[in-house]
Amino acid sequence: MSTIILPLPRFAVQDPGSATTLLGGNFIQILEKGGPVLVLILVGSVIGLALAFERWVATRKTRLLPAELMNGLRAATERRDVAEIERLTKAYDGPLSRIIAAGLERRTLGLEATEKAMEEAGAREVARLRGPIRPIAILATIEPLLGLLGTVLGMISTFNALQNTSAAERVERLAPGIGEALYTTVGGLCAAIPFVIAYHYLLARTNRAAEAWSEVGSRVAIALMRVERPELVAAA
Repeated sequence: MSTIILPLPRFAVQDPGSATTLLGGNFIQILEKGGPVLVLILVGSVIGLALAFERWVATRKTRLLPAELMNGLRAATERRDVAEIERLTKAYDGPLSRIIAAGLERRTLGLEATEKAMEEAGAREVARLRGPIRPIAILATIEPLLGLLGTVLGMISTFNALQNTSAAERVERLAPGIGEALYTTVGGLCAAIPFVIAYHYLLARTNRAAEAWSEVGSRVAIALMRVERPELVAAA
């Protein structure tokens, strides 16, 4: 029985030293392979990191809920010392001080007016904190979309390279388009994941501060009414 030997296709072999690798390289080479879309992803990442760091500093507990102010207000409300509450709000500059100051201005109008003034001031402070956090969420949405855009552009470049090329040349001609698609996809995902985490972390910080402000504000309002309008809180 004779053996049938099929001819194998022959491909051009490049010198390993001169071949261009599909993946790898230094930072500049990666940017070049990723194309303009990867540069946009990088710019968005830098902006997002700057915003996240600024919000991390702005939402620290020492700024939103200073221990000395919290302890001072707790002691002053227990003693029903309105003068001390006023002194503390003037001594500390921050969201909680502005909320308490709003209640102090309405304390002669009754408990409901005092609490409403604090609620309105608290809503403004929460909006002020959450406003700069929203761009982080926007970037977390845009970055993977940019990665998808880069993937599509890279595949378009890949299919365009298939025209008028021989089988031996296709691997070399396809490499740039495939590299662009892969790098932009990875870049978009790597940028978006930390931004999603940062957004929810910063939002949770803001929500915890808002809950603490509400609790402190209620105690201060009742203490003020016990001094200014004791008949309204006789049962409290």
